[in-house]
Amino acid sequence: MKTAQVPIYHSLRFQITVVITVLLSVLAINTVFSFYSENQRRDDYIALQSSGTTQQLFHSLINRSKQYAEAAPRDWETYFRDLGMYGQGLNDTIFKLDEAISTLTSLPQVQKQWQAYALEINRTKGDDPAQPKLEAVARWVIANETALNDMSVRISNKTQAILDQQLKQQRQINIVLLFLSLFVGLATLIALNKLFSRPLKNIITRLQNLAQGETRSEEQVNSRNEMGTIYSAIDDLALNLNTTFNLTRSVNQATSIDNALCFVYEEYKQRLPIDALCLIRDSNDSQSLLLDRIHTDTKLSLQENSSFNKHNCELGVMAEKPEPILWQDSSDWDDKHSALVQYLHNAGINSALFFPFNNQSGSILLFASCQPSAFNDKHLQLLKNAGGQLQHAFEKTELVESLVISAVSGLSKLAESRDPETGDHLDRMSQYSMILAEELSYNSPYQNQIDSRYIRDILRFSPMHDIGKVGIADSILLKPGRLTPEERHEMEFHPAIGGEVLKRCEEQLNASGHSMFSTGIEIAEGHHEKWDGSGYPHGWKGEEIPLSARIVAVADVFDALTSKRPYKEAWSVDKALTLFNEESGKHFDPEVVSAFHRAMPKIMQVYERLKHV
Repeated sequence: MKTAQVPIYHSLRFQITVVITVLLSVLAINTVFSFYSENQRRDDYIALQSSGTTQQLFHSLINRSKQYAEAAPRDWETYFRDLGMYGQGLNDTIFKLDEAISTLTSLPQVQKQWQAYALEINRTKGDDPAQPKLEAVARWVIANETALNDMSVRISNKTQAILDQQLKQQRQINIVLLFLSLFVGLATLIALNKLFSRPLKNIITRLQNLAQGETRSEEQVNSRNEMGTIYSAIDDLALNLNTTFNLTRSVNQATSIDNALCFVYEEYKQRLPIDALCLIRDSNDSQSLLLDRIHTDTKLSLQENSSFNKHNCELGVMAEKPEPILWQDSSDWDDKHSALVQYLHNAGINSALFFPFNNQSGSILLFASCQPSAFNDKHLQLLKNAGGQLQHAFEKTELVESLVISAVSGLSKLAESRDPETGDHLDRMSQYSMILAEELSYNSPYQNQIDSRYIRDILRFSPMHDIGKVGIADSILLKPGRLTPEERHEMEFHPAIGGEVLKRCEEQLNASGHSMFSTGIEIAEGHHEKWDGSGYPHGWKGEEIPLSARIVAVADVFDALTSKRPYKEAWSVDKALTLFNEESGKHFDPEVVSAFHRAMPKIMQVYERLKHV
């Protein structure tokens, strides 16, 4: 079974990659800002140094200009002497000021003003570089002393203000980066806890509980990454084990095939989207498939004991290769044309999972759903894993049922063999009883009491109605003439004897946790009771008589009347029906008589096939 592919954006690898990428991004931002801060501090140092240098240079320029102006030369000899000292110093100072102020890129106004001053100084020096007007320059400097001092102070103040602003910005950025780092770190811890740590803890706890036999858990891992997939797989495993354990327990509790179907249906209803669970078997002639049992809580037009030709049926391949077959797409149904396929599809089944038993019985479990495409690979794997338990459940209950029913049916045949007048009476009356029960289940006040199991029990146990005759002496049972009142009285005890025989069988089964003969007991004890209370052995009246006994009473009398006996000829069907109409409300339940009339077409089919006239 393939594991569902996790989308890339839900994968743990992708999520961890995102977390690491965010962490690296924050680290990169901090690193870049560190380099930026270092460069900024270097620039600030240069700016501060330049500011101090300009102050010193302006102060030196003003002082030297004052000194030169006080001792200005009055002859060429002194002039040329000062030209090497003051003139050269003036040029050096202006050059250094140019160099220092050019680094103050954050003070463009100061740079522009100094350029104007430098241009004015050069203009004042004159056009002859060999004989610059040094005294005029000195006078200009002295005249602009205040402006130059103001510029020096402005440079110092503005530089300091800019440095303070940059320091404030750096402090704010540091705070932002600190909170960003804390936020990302906390978010990373939360993400790792949610995506990895907590799911991992839940997975470990789940495995520990599973190891201790606790297959169910209230906790869930909602993560959609691989951790969620792992937990989901473990949860599926636990649920599969729980289903297997419950099935094993149910196997020991099931007392019949119906119980087994009910247990399996209720257990798998929680895991599979099923609307019905059916048991399909090989018929006795091995030429057809029989829809033997149905368990559902949905209104479906499926009918038990429906038979389908086995030849050309798509399920025939299961006999050679007992592998599950899944039909759930429209193409699965459209490509198949057997009677069974058409029957299931017309009944509202859109998804069918056929699970064969790997034995000689040829039985198949049908998990049916009204939904199209209802099943997936996980559902199929679940059934494969529990295949042994499913097979064992039905083999065990079927064997118990078959052994017990066969034993008691043998007693019924024994009672029949002691009464040579009955012919095929048991076969006919059991078929009549089943048809009558089916008719009552369709449209009658009793339809809520009758289900498929009830009808099957009527068919199965109606032949046991006269099992009590095994306790009647041959001298009475085989007497050719009329019975004396004493003999008649003893003969009327056979329903009580039959009920007691089946009650003892039921007690034995109850001791081992099984129950099977309740319907048989009702039939054996009550089939000679009459609606007006004049019957025997208990004199029950009306609905005091079990419904199953009222049904069998009509079927039993109809066959007795329409069959030939040594002491009478067979009555016509019309004559028998006339008697029923007369005895309706006296001997027979009126509703059962009405249903018998409605079921006559089916009754006549059995009559024509098995009649004894």
